[in-house]
Amino acid sequence: MRAKKSMREVIVKIPKRMLNENEHTVVHQGQERGDFVYISTKRYETNHEPEAIREAMMKGYVEMSQINLKIATECLHVEFEAQHTVERLVSGG
Repeated sequence: MRAKKSMREVIVKIPKRMLNENEHTVVHQGQERGDFVYISTKRYETNHEPEAIREAMMKGYVEMSQINLKIATECLHVEFEAQHTVERLVSGG
C-alpha cells in the first residue's frame, strides 16, 4: 500500500474518442479503472513520440542546411583560388 501514499487524485477530462479507444483495453483485459489514465497516456506517448522526433529532425535539417549553405558561400572564393593555383602550377606559369 506504500504506492498509494505517493499517488494524488486528480480530475482529468478525456475526449470521447480517446475514452472509446481505451475502454476496450480496460474492460476486456481486466485492468483497474485507475490504470485507465496510465494506459491512455502511454498509448498517446507511444503514438505521438515518433511524430515529435520526426518534426524535431526536420527542423534540425532545415537549420543545418542554412548553416551549410552559409559556410559553402563563404568558402567559395577559396575554392576558386585553389583551382586557379593548381591550374597555374600544372601549366607551369
